[in-house]
Amino acid sequence: MKILSWNCQGLGNPLTVSSLRDQCWRESPNIVFVMETMISARELEKIRNSCGFSSSVCVSSRGRSGGTGLWWRDVDVNLISYNKNHILVEVLDANKTPVWQAAGVYGWPETSNKHKTWDLMRSICENSRVPIVLFGDFNEILSAQEKDGGAVRSERQMDAFREAIDDCALHDLGYRGNVFTWQRGRETETIVRERLDRALATMEWSHMFPNAFVPHYPIYSSDHAAIIIQEGMGQPRNRGRRGFKFEPFWVADEQCRGVVREAWEEGFGESVPAKVSICAAKLTDWAKRRFGDVKRSIREREEDLEYWQRQPPSADMLSKCRDIVREVGTEV
Repeated sequence: MKILSWNCQGLGNPLTVSSLRDQCWRESPNIVFVMETMISARELEKIRNSCGFSSSVCVSSRGRSGGTGLWWRDVDVNLISYNKNHILVEVLDANKTPVWQAAGVYGWPETSNKHKTWDLMRSICENSRVPIVLFGDFNEILSAQEKDGGAVRSERQMDAFREAIDDCALHDLGYRGNVFTWQRGRETETIVRERLDRALATMEWSHMFPNAFVPHYPIYSSDHAAIIIQEGMGQPRNRGRRGFKFEPFWVADEQCRGVVREAWEEGFGESVPAKVSICAAKLTDWAKRRFGDVKRSIREREEDLEYWQRQPPSADMLSKCRDIVREVGTEV
């Protein structure tokens, strides 16, 4: 089980779309929740397809704000409810029986509306009869230690968030690394860092997934880090021969069509199954060479970026981050 949650702050940017597609390719999540897409549901569905998903709920943005989507694959899911601030589904077993629930949450950012987020959380949990995990951007911190720089957060607002968590019998799944959101000053090089994105679960859910933890991506194509909720280190790899699997994002690469054409020409005179087998072998070899090196290079840059983003804000730190982001942007 693996869930990817990201406040992408606009999927109209090709770099952000490439980053999301890369994350889906590398992590192979079962569920993806995206927020602040700033595009229509139809446009989001196209991006969903390019990321290798076909089942989803996509909610259009309102002008240049909002927009959410929850996608799933390799799990049987039943939609329960959704609106512009949440998407709630239940995961079913082989007998179509609900086993646990997943709720993607995008909290109201306005101070005057934050109570709506806490009411939403209570409503979701009160109506749940199975273990549940909530994830997303809750637009609030739990303590002063989750904020670095900027104005002091209201203790009343943090208390209200903590009360909602207690009322729902949830606990924070924690995080690994620097999962803080960045907010750069508009006129100065100041940086405010806050932990707004998180995963909350009932104890029953944690008993079901006892080794779940929350790693994250560094921040480079959004002001938010993408977080990942995953069970342990994933399933052990099958060391035997793997079947061929065509990845939808391959078609976005200009070289893919040429590989297919070359394979089809090489199989001239062969049966259709033989041609398909040749094509599969050539695509597998091409993808390994084409994307394997890129994947390794991006991970190395991301490790550097994560290191610098953990450093105290300074002109040198900002300069280093910009340089690395520029390098990553040319590779994703």
